Amino acid sequence: MRSRIHFIPLLGISLLLMSATIVKKDTAYTGSTLVMPSVPSTHVKAHKLNFFQRLALKYYYLKKNKFKNDINADKLASTSLVLGISACGAILLGLFIPYLILAAVPLAIAAMATGGSAERNHTQLIGKARTGKALGLGALIAFGLILVLAVIVLAAFVSSL
Repeated sequence: MRSRIHFIPLLGISLLLMSATIVKKDTAYTGSTLVMPSVPSTHVKAHKLNFFQRLALKYYYLKKNKFKNDINADKLASTSLVLGISACGAILLGLFIPYLILAAVPLAIAAMATGGSAERNHTQLIGKARTGKALGLGALIAFGLILVLAVIVLAAFVSSL
């Protein structure tokens, strides 16, 4: 709560110090016609936005980016689910295809990382994010168990020789 109290004055100061500009062309009004000066279109004048214009600009910018972050969080949740399923698939296929089981480790870690990131960004697809994290964790645990079993079998085989 205390950090929010300190954040409000900093937000106000940053809004006051913003230096956004808008472009306005020179025009001259003669009678009933509007006359544009014969200046190349590259010569324009700019003036600073006032406080309320900057405030509105900041509001629309934040609103636009918030919607963008929601979409990115939803994509992260879906990615987490796909990576978790892929990690479990790599575990199952790794039992029959040599060295494929090693692909399960980075897939599981990536599933857990993207699922956590989606949850932190407040995704609408929280079930997908949590399922992807759970599948990634399950794949890591299964990999560890298979590794321990392989070491036990290998040790028993070597000791019987």
